[in-house]
Amino acid sequence: MHRPSAFRFASIASVISACAAATLFSVTASAQTAAQLVQASNAYADMCKKSVNMPTGESDLKGNPKLDDYCKCFADKFLERALKSQSAANQTPLQETLNQEMEMRQSCRAKYNLPAVKK
Repeated sequence: MHRPSAFRFASIASVISACAAATLFSVTASAQTAAQLVQASNAYADMCKKSVNMPTGESDLKGNPKLDDYCKCFADKFLERALKSQSAANQTPLQETLNQEMEMRQSCRAKYNLPAVKK
């Protein structure tokens, strides 16, 4: 069984994290209004949808009618984890972060009866 390298998952996390850094900063630096959280979640979902065009993203879901639901599910989980990790006490090592993200992906795929991410 082929196990993806940490680099592969790190590239997904890096793309999502880099694109959303400004959104997270504005959400956590100012009062965390519901509108800002919805905006951040929508930004994550949009990045998820764009990842179908990346070989290390969700390319196996390209054209799947459940992609929007899956991406919204993942975005909500990603945002929740990202907000928790803003405090220094909640910093996690890279491998643990990658494992958490994989679990979030698998959980959302299972919720919508989508194929599991190939490990």
